[in-house]
Amino acid sequence: MRKKFVLLVLTLLLAATSQNASWAGEILEKIKETGVITAGTRKDAIPFAYINDEGEWVGYSIDVLEIIRQDIEKKLGKPIQLKLVEVTPQNRFDKVKNREIDIECASSTFTWEREEMVDFSVSYFASGTKIFRKKGSDLGTIDSLAGRRIGVIPNTTNEQAIKIQQPAAILVPIKDRNEGLEKLNNGEIEAIAGDGIVLQGLRLENGNADKFEVVPEFPYMYEAYACMIPEDESAWRGMVNYSLVKFMEGIVSDQPQQVQMYEKWFGEETGVTPYSREAINDYFQGIVDGYEWIPLISY
Repeated sequence: MRKKFVLLVLTLLLAATSQNASWAGEILEKIKETGVITAGTRKDAIPFAYINDEGEWVGYSIDVLEIIRQDIEKKLGKPIQLKLVEVTPQNRFDKVKNREIDIECASSTFTWEREEMVDFSVSYFASGTKIFRKKGSDLGTIDSLAGRRIGVIPNTTNEQAIKIQQPAAILVPIKDRNEGLEKLNNGEIEAIAGDGIVLQGLRLENGNADKFEVVPEFPYMYEAYACMIPEDESAWRGMVNYSLVKFMEGIVSDQPQQVQMYEKWFGEETGVTPYSREAINDYFQGIVDGYEWIPLISY
């Protein structure tokens, strides 16, 4: 498992350093002038970005955006507001490409095809494609998916993972995970394919924990989460990467503020969807090692 994390790290480091250099800084200049970062995110991606019972936009990716906002505010020396805009799997790339938003952070994963449309930050999480099934189902191994109806959101890495790993699976398009859950309950599909950590959020939502489960133990395909920004914005991307690397340094060096934020969403006992600190520390350490260490006084 550690080797797969290392491969993900190398991929994201290459992506983050192979962009065409441009210091025009249109987005950064716009943020300076307006005092606003327009950020795209999701309303249905527990625990990364969603609307809670109080109607508030919350999640790990929302906290990541807030860290970026705070650092930009400090660097620019003026108040900066974070304006959140809902995006969907269908429109997120166009919104970034057309510069309707300055950054997108939710549960988007890096691919080389996507990198031709947008630029990516360093990765700030890793997960992978699994399936969400009814308890008692025999679905689980990649072989078991052959000839079975699996719900997928079109044009996602999860859809691509199932196509590659099990081309004999019958892929049924779904608009989102909630529609997938409805189809699963109605017997129209036998499972939903998605990011394992997000599917765990779906399982824990609305009393689903006793009815459904997420399998297999290890993903069919690993994926790296990153923020997306418009192409050729090196200065803006550099500031985003600085904030993300500094945050990950805080995790691997056990800084209380950063660890508390991580544990809120992924802690074994207190998190919304538990995710091993040991595993994520290995992943973060691999990314941090590719950059200059930011002195502790910067926290």
